Amino acid sequence: MPSTSYAGEVEAVERPSGRRAAGAPGAAAATVGAAGAGPSTSRPVDTGAYREVLAHTVKPVIKKNVFVKAAEAAFGCVQHGEYASNEIRTAKYTLLTFLPVNLFEQFTRIANLYFLIVAVIQLIPGLAPTSWFTTVAPLVVVLAINAIKEVVDDYYRHQSDREINGRTVTVLEEGGRETPVTWRDLAVGDIVKVVNDTEFPADIVFLSSSDPGNICYVETANLDGETNLKIKNCFSKTTGKNLADDFKEFAEYYSVRCELPNPQLYKFEGAVVLRDDPDGPGSQLPLTADHLLLRGCTLRKTDWVVGVVVYTGLDSKIMKNRTPSPRKVTQLERHMNVLVLTMFVLLFVISALMSMGAVIWEKAHVHDDWYLGYEGKYPDFYPSFRSWVLGVIRWVILLNGVIPISLYVTLEVVKVFQCKMILDLDRHMYHVETDTRFSCRTTNLNEDLGQVQYVLSDKTGTLTQNVMGFVWLSAGNELYGKRNCRASDLPSPSHIDEATPHSVALDPDLLRGLGLDLSLLAQQPPSKTNKSMRGHAIIIRAAAARAPDPELERFMINLAVCNTVVPAISDDGHFVYQASSPDEEALVTGAAFLGYRLYSRTTDQVVVELLRTGEHLHYQVLAVLEFNADRKRMSIIARCPDGKVRLFCKGADTMIMARVAARQPRVPAVRRHLEEMAQAGLRTLCVAEKEIPEAAYGKWAAQYDAACVALTDREGRVAEVSEAIERDMELLGATAVEDKLQDGVPEAIEDLLSAGVGVWVLTGDKVETAISIAMSCRLFTDQMALVEVRERDFEGTGDDKSKEAAVLRGKQEEVRMEQTRLELELGPDCGPMVGLVVEGGALARLLTAEHAGQLVDLCTICKSVVCCRVSPKQKAEVVKMVQRYRKAIVLGIGDGANDVSMIQAAHIGCGISGREGRAAVMASDFAFAQFKYVARLVLLHGRAAYKRNTEVVWYAFYKNWIYNMVLLYFGFVTGWSSQPLFTSGLIAVFNVFFTSAPTVAFAVLEQDVSMSTVLSTPQLYSETMNATRRQFLSEQLWWLVLASWHSLCIYFLPVYSMSNPNKDGLTYDWQMVGATVYTGIIVTANLKVAIRTRYWTWVNHVCIWASIALWWPYVIGYSAVFQVTPVSGAADMSGVALDMMGGPQFWLTSLVLAPAMSLLPDLTHMAFQRTFSPKLFQIYQEKEWRDELISEGRRTLRLDQPPVEGGLADSTGLELGARQPHMGLQTQR
Repeated sequence: MPSTSYAGEVEAVERPSGRRAAGAPGAAAATVGAAGAGPSTSRPVDTGAYREVLAHTVKPVIKKNVFVKAAEAAFGCVQHGEYASNEIRTAKYTLLTFLPVNLFEQFTRIANLYFLIVAVIQLIPGLAPTSWFTTVAPLVVVLAINAIKEVVDDYYRHQSDREINGRTVTVLEEGGRETPVTWRDLAVGDIVKVVNDTEFPADIVFLSSSDPGNICYVETANLDGETNLKIKNCFSKTTGKNLADDFKEFAEYYSVRCELPNPQLYKFEGAVVLRDDPDGPGSQLPLTADHLLLRGCTLRKTDWVVGVVVYTGLDSKIMKNRTPSPRKVTQLERHMNVLVLTMFVLLFVISALMSMGAVIWEKAHVHDDWYLGYEGKYPDFYPSFRSWVLGVIRWVILLNGVIPISLYVTLEVVKVFQCKMILDLDRHMYHVETDTRFSCRTTNLNEDLGQVQYVLSDKTGTLTQNVMGFVWLSAGNELYGKRNCRASDLPSPSHIDEATPHSVALDPDLLRGLGLDLSLLAQQPPSKTNKSMRGHAIIIRAAAARAPDPELERFMINLAVCNTVVPAISDDGHFVYQASSPDEEALVTGAAFLGYRLYSRTTDQVVVELLRTGEHLHYQVLAVLEFNADRKRMSIIARCPDGKVRLFCKGADTMIMARVAARQPRVPAVRRHLEEMAQAGLRTLCVAEKEIPEAAYGKWAAQYDAACVALTDREGRVAEVSEAIERDMELLGATAVEDKLQDGVPEAIEDLLSAGVGVWVLTGDKVETAISIAMSCRLFTDQMALVEVRERDFEGTGDDKSKEAAVLRGKQEEVRMEQTRLELELGPDCGPMVGLVVEGGALARLLTAEHAGQLVDLCTICKSVVCCRVSPKQKAEVVKMVQRYRKAIVLGIGDGANDVSMIQAAHIGCGISGREGRAAVMASDFAFAQFKYVARLVLLHGRAAYKRNTEVVWYAFYKNWIYNMVLLYFGFVTGWSSQPLFTSGLIAVFNVFFTSAPTVAFAVLEQDVSMSTVLSTPQLYSETMNATRRQFLSEQLWWLVLASWHSLCIYFLPVYSMSNPNKDGLTYDWQMVGATVYTGIIVTANLKVAIRTRYWTWVNHVCIWASIALWWPYVIGYSAVFQVTPVSGAADMSGVALDMMGGPQFWLTSLVLAPAMSLLPDLTHMAFQRTFSPKLFQIYQEKEWRDELISEGRRTLRLDQPPVEGGLADSTGLELGARQPHMGLQTQR
């Protein structure tokens, strides 16, 4: 079945901190269907604090009348009853609403609104100098292109909605009936049966399962992107039932009390309540997130489950998580807004001045020149303020093209082409191993990629592979994993691949400590059979020579018990572990290799198989205190095979060390080993254990039960109770997991740093681990000095902000001193050479309004920054801090749900398709498989997109400036009137037909230097990275200066050359002159693109020359229209084309003189600038041209053949030229 597609993104939220194991001793003792409890007639309610759901075994029938259905279809809405309907609509439009809604949204864009106002004014009789068609036609084209795009997008949304709402699910009803019901008709209180490999239609409380362990497996990929299966636990009092009649007592005597609908995916507070005595002792049984099956999840490896619907439609958690993607505006768009506003002010000033000139001219001529026909009333008032106002309006209408109407739609088209034809199809950003393509999830941010100043990255799964290997462990005061059998000249175990990432299992000392004989382990040659489940057990059992070290055995059992891993058996007989955490998977797999295999896991029991004896150890799970970002640890309380209650715990070293009993002799050794592990760049966890007396457990369990059924602040209460039991533990040791760097990460970071991009790493790892990884990926180097800002630096400051500021000032001074020292050692041109390490505890103090600016100053004077022990919230706050105080473009990149807030906060969010699911990808703007692609994305594609797209903007204003300046010049010779030089048919199509295609081709295909040069010279990126608004507007001003010269040449050359009579003695009328000028504009504007194009393809040739060639059939056809059919608006052009082309003036001025004289200053400026003040990219252009010349010369002189002794190759000047110094390249043509 296809997966459900929901609009919007899923927020990253934290998982719950605890759950009560089903059937655990100490749980509430209520029984479904207890004697004496009568049925209740109360209605389901949302009390304001919680929702009370009454299950029913007969589905109520709700029918909508024809008018309601028609209204829903017309307006795209859904009628809701007491609870939200389960029908969803993600489509944006209907047939009735499309036109008004789409037009409203399009006219919220200021440029479109401006042209709409101009078009409306043009409809006023006698006011506009041009036809309404000249504005409406291009505006309709622009609106239509956007509307077509919206129609296509919404069509697929409608299809998705119909498919989802039309799916069926089985509803259980009395009499053993299993009624198929469409998802749209599902209601709160329905008891539904969902079968394997289908999605859940609503949020359902899990009542029964086909699994004998009363569990089910769900896949949550549609919610959070994680593909690992999760275990869900059945409500313990309704197990084994699969007919509606079996649930009749439950429906009559009990209700499901749950929290009001909310977006928290991993939190659910509810209870099954006895209706007649809801607050009595033992009348509430707790429900947690483990009992809730969420809409969008898919049932796996379970034949069927039964549950009662509690949240439907828009109330379901997945729909509550629908949030619109944040609107991100690029720097170029902001520059454009300033430019458009400036041009509008300039347009108004020009119009006011021209209208003033018209008033002055009219005062001199209106009374004396009777043939002008002034009547002194609208629309020809006598010279006055009223006539000046009308004149301003007319000039604004005539020159409205100063703001190019096609600019925005051209940029949108260009960006789509850049994303879909270049980025998405870049084979160098395709990851073969995972078959993952680069994906542009937005087309709005292309040019911002060329201005990235900071890259803020997660570490695990982003810089690293997130393929964890269990490599070291500390137990019994010994550190294992540093040796392996092969290096010690000892036989390797035949059941373990020597290339395994879990290399700790190859340590000979550890194997001996577990009572295994190395020679017996290696007795059988390695084979596929040995590595199967059965072969694995046989080999270890045969090698068990003596009893294992008790300390090591306790440690291994703890690893096998204390986790949430789900074991399964693959088709080839291997144990496969489904784990939400790669760390847990690595630890459990390593323990299995060493003979302590997690055999099975159910809601209330964990079974560990001792492979050395074949014995199965059964641990009855009493409570699971789950891991979350605040606790940073997890615990399982279980009744062990010896009957004792024990707490098994593992977590971050800081959390565990703070909760172990005092004065344990093992602590110093473990601390020493942790330090060594961190220096090796390994991820560490501590392992602890505690025996709990029965009386103490009973007392604690009562408190825990009360916390678990609380409907307000359940998570906080559970955390408080968990804290009470997780203390005075016995430290067993520590584990070290290796997460190797991805391929190409050091090179990518080095390129980014060389380009001047700041790279910061934000990680939850401890300081030593983060520094080690930073050294490995070349973020830090041996030559650099490191300055650390630790939490201990603020001891004694209390909440005194001035003292905290003093600490920061001290760190800034330390950075300056280290930088000065390094400049003396390495030279003054070494650049920033100080790395900064900030600990999460210190960051928590400094991410405040009082210190944020000072902290940014400290970070930005350093070359690289690593922030350790940071939470997901702090990651987002660091991103916002840099954006706020540095006004810089920040790129955030991560791979997990905990990185979503950082990705969404950044200007540009990149998601890695990794092992932590697709939550980061779903929240991102660009998605790909490996961090190394960031360098190519930013340095190559980002730089190109910025340069191309800025030229699109400059060119759009340039060509429209030429076009409108000739209208202005014509006004000087027409009494300052707003008489247009061109007819309506020419004005309407200038931007659409003759000047749009070349700029699109240029923006998609242009390369100022080759891709290999860009990638090998990261310094080229500084040109776009450091580009400012001032530079953008200055360059636009230069384009307009050149455009003004072009307009002078294009206007005056044809006007004066055609002022003399033609061969028939007739003068050229203004339509012929206008068409000739129009021809000059088309030729010059297209040649302007040609002289700026370096990378020519057949597409560029077709677009440029075809745009020019298209003018001739158009003008000839336009001139012939009126002669065939008397069409209004075409009369003025009747017969113009052939008469105009019959004289030499047309060909000489419009095709030769006007373009040549216009572009001469452009070519002169380009030559002088390239010769005397070359830019960096131009130097590399010269180098490429020289290399091409040398290569061509070698081929011509046949120097590519093996040199002959004494031959020409030994003395050729080309060979010497190849060795010329780099900086002299611009002079070698």
